[in-house]
Amino acid sequence: RTPRRSPTPRAPMGLTDNRCANRVLTGVALGGTVGGAVGACYGTYEAFSAGIPGMLKVRHVGRTTVGSAALFGLFLGAGSLLQCGRR
Repeated sequence: RTPRRSPTPRAPMGLTDNRCANRVLTGVALGGTVGGAVGACYGTYEAFSAGIPGMLKVRHVGRTTVGSAALFGLFLGAGSLLQCGRR
């Protein structure tokens, strides 16, 4: 006869829940992707319209791309976390 296993303790619902963590990470990834694409388009437009010289355009486009991706990913991840807490 095999011994009975005791039930494993469950963590409270929140970020430790695997579904919730996956939802937040998906929100961050999706926000980063969309924010990066928008930031690249806007940074390119702004670099050419402002007349930024030479290779500084690449730096400007990269900075706006990364900044936009980080900001939009942060907000979409936070929104996903708030939605996850409601359930």
